[in-house]
Amino acid sequence: MTSVNQATKMWPVMLAAAVIVVLAGTLGARLIGLESAAPNLRAPAATVPEPAVFDVTELAVPCWTCPENRNWALRFQTNLDLLAPLGNGTANAAEWFALFEKRVGPRADEAVAAQKRGIEGPEWLGTVLPPDDPLLLEAEPWCDQATMSFYPDIFPLDGYSTRITNLLFAIKLVRSWVARGVAAEDGDVALADFCRAIRLGRLLRQEDTVVISDLVGLACIHIATRAVYDRALADGDLELALLASIVIGEVAPQRLGTKQHLTSTDLIDSFFRDDRGEIVLRLKSDKFDAIVETAESAPDRRMRCEAIIGLNIILRLGTPEESERASEVLTEIAGDADPKVADGARWSLENPIDMEVLERVGIVNAK
Repeated sequence: MTSVNQATKMWPVMLAAAVIVVLAGTLGARLIGLESAAPNLRAPAATVPEPAVFDVTELAVPCWTCPENRNWALRFQTNLDLLAPLGNGTANAAEWFALFEKRVGPRADEAVAAQKRGIEGPEWLGTVLPPDDPLLLEAEPWCDQATMSFYPDIFPLDGYSTRITNLLFAIKLVRSWVARGVAAEDGDVALADFCRAIRLGRLLRQEDTVVISDLVGLACIHIATRAVYDRALADGDLELALLASIVIGEVAPQRLGTKQHLTSTDLIDSFFRDDRGEIVLRLKSDKFDAIVETAESAPDRRMRCEAIIGLNIILRLGTPEESERASEVLTEIAGDADPKVADGARWSLENPIDMEVLERVGIVNAK
């Protein structure tokens, strides 16, 4: 067995940086409240359990391509508690990470300043924070918390203007912990840093509300698990290396599945200019059906939320029949058992889209 090559290692880092975008909108009183609490915000004491014991003979490679599994949720089928269980902290880790939101986060400037303190890490990780950087150390106990939930208590669910945390800052923390672990002589010290990075990735994916946050969380897990794999090989721990390789193998199917889901419900290819040069929406029947099916019953919350935004567009710009059907579906989903999905449906009913917004967010091109 050989170490994962450097070119392969580069893609999750590049992906995470490429997909991070800042969405427009305001946070209102939520971040104002956080700003007043920011100087005194401290993570409560927490512990992180040891990884669950596993029998290597019981490890299985999930068959993501098997027909009977095509409706799997886009989640690891391998139990990540075998690799990096979450901590038991009682605070919401989102409270701290929201402080660094890029537009109006009260500590956004600190994240910018941290970038300037960067040092060169291993080639596949790029620039990282120094091992003892104060922000890196401050972030550590927040990754020992059991939950991370931004919506709606910290950031409102606001359709296209829904805010996200500073994901560039999060991925910088992960790369920095991994770099510090790579440099550590002691294997246990190295694994502690790698597992912390995996925990942050798990926390970012936990809420399952915004696709981009999920993709970055997936990239965090990928980066750190590759480091676990290399270290396990170097230390002769072939059982841990096998577990890490199985987890790594589950990343690409989830990334591909995300792309397929988004493509099936994406409306970008449904906009055309008519003879007068006006932008019009022309839906293929299978596209509308795919959006409705995803909004109603997709196993992943974030995919349902994306489809609900599509129904918001159809409600305003579709044919009368399409608009009526979109309204019916959204009204039904507004009573969904999942409160975040229901909130998204109510937002779509109450906030008709207009062409100016579609142009601003890049769904259609301005003249």
